[in-house]
Amino acid sequence: MKKPPSERRLVENEAVFRQYNRHVQRGFEELQQLAKKEGEAAPDLTMPLHFYCECSDENCRLRISLSIAEYKRIHQNKKRFFVIPGHQTASCEFVVNSTPRYTVVQKYLAPPTTAVTLNSTPVHNV
Repeated sequence: MKKPPSERRLVENEAVFRQYNRHVQRGFEELQQLAKKEGEAAPDLTMPLHFYCECSDENCRLRISLSIAEYKRIHQNKKRFFVIPGHQTASCEFVVNSTPRYTVVQKYLAPPTTAVTLNSTPVHNV
């Protein structure tokens, strides 16, 4: 019988999705710098971008539409992640805020500073 994933493993999965989303953030910031350098109008900070759901299910590939300002505000606290409503995992996080588009969750444990691989978790993690 397969042992359920540990809380630590669930949090590590979420950290991997956060790293994917940092690439989106960096790409946006590079566009801003390029526009400034070339004297063009910078991309609007309220423009919606499509970020990966930062839930613990390594099979989840759903996207959440957030502005870069929303993304940065949520991640000011390193223990906070955003997920599709219903994708939170009560065993390793609690809900901080919920909107129709996303739910902000905070980890009980500190997330790892780096994570490079996804770890197997159940498909239904609610």
